[in-house]
Amino acid sequence: MDCLGNNPKSSLVFIILREGFLYRKLVMPGVSGFLEPFSGDEDESLLRMANEYTRELGFNEPQIKRGLWAWTVPSDQCWLSTQGIICPLGMRGVLTLEEWKPIVVAAIFYHKKMTERDLTNSGFRSMIPYVFLPMIPFFIPVIFLVNTNPLLAIALVIAYTPVYAVVAKYGFTRYSPLLRAAMLEADAEANAFLGNNTLLDVLKRIDRFGLDDVENLKTQKAPTSRKLQRPSITRRIENISATT
Repeated sequence: MDCLGNNPKSSLVFIILREGFLYRKLVMPGVSGFLEPFSGDEDESLLRMANEYTRELGFNEPQIKRGLWAWTVPSDQCWLSTQGIICPLGMRGVLTLEEWKPIVVAAIFYHKKMTERDLTNSGFRSMIPYVFLPMIPFFIPVIFLVNTNPLLAIALVIAYTPVYAVVAKYGFTRYSPLLRAAMLEADAEANAFLGNNTLLDVLKRIDRFGLDDVENLKTQKAPTSRKLQRPSITRRIENISATT
C-alpha cells in the first residue's frame, strides 16, 4: 500500500482483493445504499483525524486522501487502503467523531503490523500452492474437452470444485491466525496508546447494538472467509480487557 507498505500491487491483490476492488470499482456515482463517498463536515473531520494519527504514528505526511462508507466493512472496523479509508456504512451517524478515533487508530496499528511483518506478501506467497496453483485443473477440461465433449468438461469441473474448496480453505487457515493475532495486538496497542480504555469502551458500545454482522461472527452464521480473517468483537473485548 502506498501509505502503509512498500509493495502496493501485491498488497492490493492479497487482502482478499477487498481494498483494491472497492477503490477501483466502487468509487462511482450512483451507488447510494451500498457505497457512498465521504461528504459533509463530519466526514471531513473524520478524514482529517485519520491523517493526524497517521502522522503521529510515524508517517511523514498525510496520505489518506479519500474516504468511503461501505456495507462490506465490518461494523467494528475501518479499512485503510491506497490513499484512502473505508468505514462501515451501517455505522454512519451512529458513532461520534471521538468514538471513531479508537477504531481508526486500531486500523492504523493493524496495517503498520502488516507492513512491519510483511504479512501481506508472505501470505500471498503461502496461498500459491493452496489457492492459486490448484485452480489449474479447472482449465484443463475446458481447454481440451470443451469442443469435443462439453458435458464431460462441465462434469469434471463440478466434480473438482469440492476438492478445490477444501484445499483453498486449508490454505486460508494456515495464514488467517497471523491476521487475527496481528489485529488483537493492534487493538491492545491502540487502546494503550489512547489510554482510558477508549477502544475497549467503544467496542463494548458497538457490541450492545446487537448488529447482525457482529452477532453472526460470534456464531457459525458468519461466512467462513470472515471468520478466518478477523476475531469476533467478543474476542477483541476479552483481549483488551486481559491487557489492561
